[in-house]
Amino acid sequence: MSSSARVFNAKRAKRFKLLWKDLRGVMRMKNTQALVDILVWITEGEYTSNEMKLFEDAKQLYELQLAKMEFLNFSSDLDEFIKRTAYFEEVFGKKSWHYYISSVKGKGQIGHTNQYMTHWFYPYKGKFHGQMVKALINFANARNSDVVLDPYLGSGTTLIESSLLGLPGKGVEINPALAIISQIKLDSLGILYPELSNVLTPTLVNEAFKYFKNLKVQPNSIKPTVEEHLNARELLELLWDSYFPRSSLHELPFEWRNFLMLVYLHALSDYTYLKGTRKEKSLQEFFHENLQEYLKTIEGTYNVRQKLDIELGDYDITIGSTLNLPYPDESVKAIVTSPPYSIALDYIKNDEHLLKYFGIDISALRDQMIGLRGKGKEKLVLYERDLKRSVGEMIRVLKPGGWAVIVLGDISINGIRTNFKDKILNWGIELGCSEVFALERAILGGFARLRFEYLIFLRK
Repeated sequence: MSSSARVFNAKRAKRFKLLWKDLRGVMRMKNTQALVDILVWITEGEYTSNEMKLFEDAKQLYELQLAKMEFLNFSSDLDEFIKRTAYFEEVFGKKSWHYYISSVKGKGQIGHTNQYMTHWFYPYKGKFHGQMVKALINFANARNSDVVLDPYLGSGTTLIESSLLGLPGKGVEINPALAIISQIKLDSLGILYPELSNVLTPTLVNEAFKYFKNLKVQPNSIKPTVEEHLNARELLELLWDSYFPRSSLHELPFEWRNFLMLVYLHALSDYTYLKGTRKEKSLQEFFHENLQEYLKTIEGTYNVRQKLDIELGDYDITIGSTLNLPYPDESVKAIVTSPPYSIALDYIKNDEHLLKYFGIDISALRDQMIGLRGKGKEKLVLYERDLKRSVGEMIRVLKPGGWAVIVLGDISINGIRTNFKDKILNWGIELGCSEVFALERAILGGFARLRFEYLIFLRK
């Protein structure tokens, strides 16, 4: 098989719309006398399970499909594929980088899919799986200096994955508190554990807890102003210079201070949600327990980065709106994002304690967030209008041939399921996309209003 035939092209993209049918047929054949080798299907007959191995928990149809999609892009360079792959554990007996990366386990981690590295730092309610995101970046064929964008950044999953792949990443997030969380999680990937561990004495740790606990920021002192496109790092620097009183913590490196603050914010979240339950503990107990867990992750991250010689990609987080992305036309290679399910989930309510801690004007934020504006039927109308506009912005900043992958649930409103998957596909056609298709992902253990997610692919 020639190298040119292995590289993903437009013809292969068209075939993906039919591959579900083929894969379902393969899965049904497993009940016949001969067990089908799924690796033969994934590699289009080039390799077998004797030569390559998937992660054991990669069993859902969409995962096998994504494994095939990422393989077809990198099959001509297996050394690079070992570094990039999300779903392959071994290639000719050699462990993939994702095997080591996902072995740095975090709270609530399921197999090799999520919560590894710093993904688990701070319990944000709207995350999507890092492993899936990595595979989608691979499918989009982002390489070298190609920019990866997430215009609905949330807690930073896409940028963590792009950074671990050595790619430059850009994120836009309308919630200043989440922009801060994402910045700290990304910065924490690069912390030198030996130096940090030597400094964190019991005295310093206790001082840090008291400092963050006693911090009082004026209510509504931070008003979200998306037009200014403030950088998340700049906001953190402003907080330390103008809002946080001087203390010995200010003598620590910037990333270390923020790391300790994030530990406290995680403890505050645990304390808020577990109060009155059998898992209730004091705020200080949560802080000390979480600090030890965080440090294990920082140590593991440092060790894996040293072992694999991972050079982290640059990243930039802007506080702004996806309705007006602050980037030039045709400047982004790949977009991997998940718009808010705000008409089904109230993101502000979930993180109200976090917003209040930073003194963020909650009312002003609610008035600007997609899906939270309006009441009754008007809310759904505004959500659809804003979502369509944001898709238009994504297509505008994409380079020709670039991919936008949008992960969105089949939201139910008043017992009726919306159909934004088909609407986004139609919008993509209207906007001149050369390829549009979608894959379905069941939400295991999901509640009634969200039974499925769709991975919606738009190629400019």
